[in-house]
Amino acid sequence: MKKRILALSLAAAMVIGALASCTKQETVGSSAVEARDVALVLWGSEADQAFLKEVSGDFAKTYADEHEDVKSVTVDVKIVGEDKTREEALKDLNAAADVFGVPSDQTGALVDAKGIYAMPDDIVKEIKDLVGENNAGNTYYNGSYYGFPYAPNIASALYYDTTVFTAEDVKSLNTMLEKEGVNGKVIGFADNAFQNSCWYFTAGAELFTKSDKSICTFDSDECAAMLEFVQNNAEKMYYGSGENAVNLIKDGGLVGWFDGSWNVQAMKDTFGDKYGVACLPTVTVDGKDYQMKCFGGVKYYAVNAASKEPEVAIALAQYLASPDVQLKKFEQLSAIPTALALLENDEIKGDPTAMAYLQQGANVVVQEPVIPGDWWGDAAALFKSIFDGDIKGRDAIKEEVAKHVETWKNM
Repeated sequence: MKKRILALSLAAAMVIGALASCTKQETVGSSAVEARDVALVLWGSEADQAFLKEVSGDFAKTYADEHEDVKSVTVDVKIVGEDKTREEALKDLNAAADVFGVPSDQTGALVDAKGIYAMPDDIVKEIKDLVGENNAGNTYYNGSYYGFPYAPNIASALYYDTTVFTAEDVKSLNTMLEKEGVNGKVIGFADNAFQNSCWYFTAGAELFTKSDKSICTFDSDECAAMLEFVQNNAEKMYYGSGENAVNLIKDGGLVGWFDGSWNVQAMKDTFGDKYGVACLPTVTVDGKDYQMKCFGGVKYYAVNAASKEPEVAIALAQYLASPDVQLKKFEQLSAIPTALALLENDEIKGDPTAMAYLQQGANVVVQEPVIPGDWWGDAAALFKSIFDGDIKGRDAIKEEVAKHVETWKNM
């Protein structure tokens, strides 16, 4: 691990002039270096606080020990979840963290606001070696790469009650919905566009593919049929907050739940010894079988463009996304990793949750970085009106969605 940090630091030092003025101070005519204290701020979710404090503390000691120009490093870990990164960072970059987690769909807004560093070419090679071309590509925007992926950001897999469903049952949503003797709702999903968009994507829809905002096919005939299917089965479905879903699951009133890769431990705790997990099922609509798809991307550590210590911040970002730290987070928090070096790890290969998300990773729609902030609320409200039956029937659904699609293209 020390070699990995040192290698990055040396690489970063070669290109740091392109990032910010060098902070090393050498005495003229000698090799003496004036050591300095380095203070960084790291943002992370509330659930990750203890873990981030532990590993950033390890980084701080190692980095200071290996760099003669650094007397000490402190990393102040603060609660700002990845879903709030863009909003909080762009309020005031000078007051934002040096390093923060970024969902890949927020890249465009942060880059356009000059909020994060574009990684130099040699650092990009480190990123690609870490996670591969595809995952690295999730940090790409307008010709540059912007950080180190540390987790998949897959909207949904299927968590379920193993006393109600078999491993064979959960391969088909139709089979699950036909299950007899279920007390309450059969399947639920969260009331937000990030997760309810799965129904459009399952029907083959596109949303701003290749960052082209003229491309949106949520108003297709297939989507209208899929949404009508949801509407017709709404009595057996729960659509609401994750907090309420947890209570329903614990009370036996909900036996299946679509949730994201960031919520694994909470689902294990909620289902307890009845915990089961699988990739999303197939669904049959109008006699046609569809494999369910969902939003997919990554979360990556980016460096604030206003950081006064970009070299050290880059080193911290790489360390936090390193295979060793990803493995430790998997062991402590059940976090699904992205590091290629861990794909053959026996512990991960033997974990059904990790494998479910790896399988689901083959059935995702990449979040494009041009999705406007206003889209999420409008898309969520539209879906709720369909689920609740305010817009009734296939033709009316298609007509209403088409109106919203035209608005989205012009956002």
